[in-house]
Amino acid sequence: MARLPDKISFYCKKCTTHRVGKVKQEKGGRRSGGLNWSHRRMKHRRRGHGNLGRYSKKPVAQTKMSSKTSKKIDLRITCPECGKIAVMNKPRAKRFEIFRKL
Repeated sequence: MARLPDKISFYCKKCTTHRVGKVKQEKGGRRSGGLNWSHRRMKHRRRGHGNLGRYSKKPVAQTKMSSKTSKKIDLRITCPECGKIAVMNKPRAKRFEIFRKL
């Protein structure tokens, strides 16, 4: 379990000074609905007959691939002076907690 205080010292690129900023955990983004160019191409090439090279084989099912059991932690640190938000990545952890320092 990873624990981090709700305010940490960081370098603000806009103010060009070190400040104590508020920490907030970034929520995971949604997957985009559309397919990118290579996936659209593969989908088109897999239809029909003949040898199409790497596009002739169907991809391995997701159930056969092992998935990760934890996620990387993305943090947003807000500068109190200018309001600029800095993004910081932390290593993998199953649980993450932001605690208030007394």
